[in-house]
Amino acid sequence: MSQRPCRPCLLTLRLLFAVSLLLSGSCGRGDRGGLEGFETATPGDFRFLGRSAPCYLEVQAQEPRSIRVNCFHIDGTLHIHSNRFAKMPRLRGESWVETVRREPRVRVAITGNIYRLRATPIDDPKMRVAILHARGYLYAWNGITVFRFAATENVL
Repeated sequence: MSQRPCRPCLLTLRLLFAVSLLLSGSCGRGDRGGLEGFETATPGDFRFLGRSAPCYLEVQAQEPRSIRVNCFHIDGTLHIHSNRFAKMPRLRGESWVETVRREPRVRVAITGNIYRLRATPIDDPKMRVAILHARGYLYAWNGITVFRFAATENVL
């Protein structure tokens, strides 16, 4: 007579596997070092992005690191947003969202051009929801942080 594993045991094993994948994903964040290339004058209007464009956000932690995000514009003004899990505790390092809140001077690379910008978090709940709806979200999940960018001339 063959023994079949019990259902609660299989569920527990699946849950442990999912948690281990989640934790291992936070260890290898996929961050890169600082951006390489030449800075370009920041355009006054980012409508050239279309609906959205992949970009790299360089934050100033102990050492500069860059994170792959999606840039988009609202009426020509550049924005990005985090995923809804960006503020969750990490095994290593700090969330880029917290780093940008603490040090808003960033650089953003879009299609080979690097722009020096200042990030401003959109903390007003109504404005945040309106931006996420304009971005195409049907529901504005808690935990998603939206940043608006403006040009800066300050040296990093």
